[in-house]
Amino acid sequence: MNRAGRLVRFVLGLPIGLLWMGCLTETVDPAVELPTQLSVSRDVPPAGVPSVLVLASVAGLTPELHIEGGPMPVLTALAEAGVAAQRVEVVMPESAYPVHATWVSGRRPRDHGIVGDRLIGERGLRRSRPWHASHARTRTLWDGLEGKVLALDWPSTQGASVAAVLPDVQPTRRGETWLSAIADSTTPWLLALAKSALPAVAVAGPERDRFLVEAACAALTSSQRPRLLLVRLRGPERPLIEQGPGAADAAFAEADEALGRLLGCLAAGPGLADSALVVVGDRVMRPVHTAVRPNRALAHAGLSSDAAWQALARSNGGSAFVYAKNPEAALQARTVLAKEASATGAFRVVSAEEMIAHSADPEAWFGLEASPGFVFLDSMRGPLVAPSPLRAAAGYFAPAATSPAFVAWGRGIRGGIVAPSLHQLDVAPTLSQLLETELPDAEGRSLIGLLRIPGSVAAAPPEEEGLDAH
Repeated sequence: MNRAGRLVRFVLGLPIGLLWMGCLTETVDPAVELPTQLSVSRDVPPAGVPSVLVLASVAGLTPELHIEGGPMPVLTALAEAGVAAQRVEVVMPESAYPVHATWVSGRRPRDHGIVGDRLIGERGLRRSRPWHASHARTRTLWDGLEGKVLALDWPSTQGASVAAVLPDVQPTRRGETWLSAIADSTTPWLLALAKSALPAVAVAGPERDRFLVEAACAALTSSQRPRLLLVRLRGPERPLIEQGPGAADAAFAEADEALGRLLGCLAAGPGLADSALVVVGDRVMRPVHTAVRPNRALAHAGLSSDAAWQALARSNGGSAFVYAKNPEAALQARTVLAKEASATGAFRVVSAEEMIAHSADPEAWFGLEASPGFVFLDSMRGPLVAPSPLRAAAGYFAPAATSPAFVAWGRGIRGGIVAPSLHQLDVAPTLSQLLETELPDAEGRSLIGLLRIPGSVAAAPPEEEGLDAH
């Protein structure tokens, strides 16, 4: 099949849902017909500012997955027709909550404040995650869009100043269900959809992804569409973690179908000529076989218990940050862990100086990095070193051979562009310029060379810029 004229095929049904801005009675117009085929060619997308931008994250997505003959033909076509990055540099730690906050702020975890996937309390690591938007202490993409934002399972959006949200909150108490956990912070029409969905949507996975896409479609085909739609697709996450890299092709194929569905709903709603879709991978999952429990060593040394702690390690997967209540506890913790690192060869101690060089959490006294094939667990129970229940992990200090993916396509985005390298910090300021909003505190660069918007050289033919078109 000709690569330039590839037909991306996917089956589309009619989305049924309530209007996204909170109306409780109006359904999607039954006259709306969604295409059963969508052509994504290498024609240059139209210049200008999109009326709708969708930012979709896919767990574990890497550039190797959007190649010819791979499991993601929709994303492959978008990469060929739009912008695709060969490599994306990551923030530290490379874990879900810090990375998602960076994508919408353009700042490092040490600066935006979401520095790990779990919260630390007086009694140690809590079951809760940084779900609430108040954990981020910086301006985000949605702050300049007057609330015209829909966030679906996007981390740290509980309580955010957006028009509609279904936060990624999960049960933490005995007897609590997913529906009861999200009830107080989910926009009513989204909560109504969740209550009518299959029970399987309560768990992150393919069913949850399909539900989120249908909710997105209800908004995109309504009369009051969002300017920015944030959606997190986690279908590949469990296969990657439980079976390891290379075992999730079927899950990535399902994620690809979800992206195709989103494109179809954009076509039926604002129209593809007035829309843009950006797809990012959240982290690179590397194979592991052995687990290390640094908190077991700290507990054995009397520095941590279920009731209180003086020193504590918080895992990022391939790395861990060590916190202490005072310098004496920090020194004792480092002595204990350095001894175990030497004895096991399973990890190394990362100095405060190296932590600073990697822009890691300034509240941590020092860090740990697992050896290849090893992963940190938070538990203080069980052997210090044991066979890992996980088969893959991210979050190492040393860069991976591959990187997370970045693909962008649609109005205002140039066509046929390969970006040799960009940083996760660059995503938010670039999208901010595409949306004509401001992120004055962003550390990343606005990559104008990826865009075709007013004021960019790429928005005009070469001859208008005095360039040699030959």
